[in-house]
Amino acid sequence: MGNKKEGKKIKQTFNLKLNVYLLLTIIPLSVLGYYFAVNNESLFFLYEWLLAALVIISILFSIKNIVSIRNELRWVAISILAFLIQFSVLGLFLGPLTHYLMFYLYYVFAIFSFVVFIITIRKNKTLRIIPIIFTIITGLFTLYIVFLNALWGNNLS
Repeated sequence: MGNKKEGKKIKQTFNLKLNVYLLLTIIPLSVLGYYFAVNNESLFFLYEWLLAALVIISILFSIKNIVSIRNELRWVAISILAFLIQFSVLGLFLGPLTHYLMFYLYYVFAIFSFVVFIITIRKNKTLRIIPIIFTIITGLFTLYIVFLNALWGNNLS
């Protein structure tokens, strides 16, 4: 009986790590997006669609992990989903929905994400580094948004 539980926990950990590795592909994809933006702007739409597809696949995989995991590792999957939703709101703000009210929507999702990350750090004993990294990244994104919010509407010329 213990062997079966141990094997199930290993599979759940593998699925969570796979979800994190899928998130890490955002980094080389962003390098490709930078290349398109600088050298071949007509292909930048390709980066945008690949990033959207990657985020959607990661969200679906996170939901699958939340449904299938029945122990404390579920909170890691929830923190991955919270980060992805917050990242999606940031991407929508920087993309097609550049409106002032999106600042407040981002702040709501960032606060929600911070709460989820803190709960995950407290409840999870094995993969604590994941919500810690998400907390740092969300903090950096939030500082960027606060800076944009402070500059909004100012004439800098």
